Amino acid sequence: MSTRTRSRRPRLLAVLGLVLGLAGTAVAAPAVAHDDLLASDPAADSEVAQLPDAVTLTYSGVLIDEPGVNAISVTDAAGTELAEGTPTLDGTTVSQALTGDSQGPITVRWRVVSSDGHPVSGEFSFTAGDPAAAPTGPAEPSEPDAAAEGLPAVFWIVVAIVVVAGVAALVVALVAASRRRTED
Repeated sequence: MSTRTRSRRPRLLAVLGLVLGLAGTAVAAPAVAHDDLLASDPAADSEVAQLPDAVTLTYSGVLIDEPGVNAISVTDAAGTELAEGTPTLDGTTVSQALTGDSQGPITVRWRVVSSDGHPVSGEFSFTAGDPAAAPTGPAEPSEPDAAAEGLPAVFWIVVAIVVVAGVAALVVALVAASRRRTED
């Protein structure tokens, strides 16, 4: 009987190691952070003398450069689109050419694909020229893109806890079964 017990333990430990290794890999993958917006020109909440020729956004990582995946929308208070053409990507920097001479609050909405393959988005505003000269009218409502943000970190933490608890329960059950067989 002692020979059977010895031969099962290494297998049990190997299976346990494999399961823990796979669980660790599954938990580590979502921990990779999406790239964040580090800076913009014009800066968020800043005031500039006139509408610039372009808006430039700088991110924490190199973005995916595929046609149509990165988008920047720049609108004035009346909802007029000021972005002209497609954004230009250069490593961690994305530039969007602007047209027009709008004044007042300007809203920049962006959506880019992070280096980990997940889309990230956001928005900020700045003021161009004289805020009192801003065009009036309702801005177009933006549709929230909750699916593009991916799953929240809390979800992955809960998944990790459930996986670890499941592995622990499996180990306890296997050890208890092994002891019962050894005692018989």
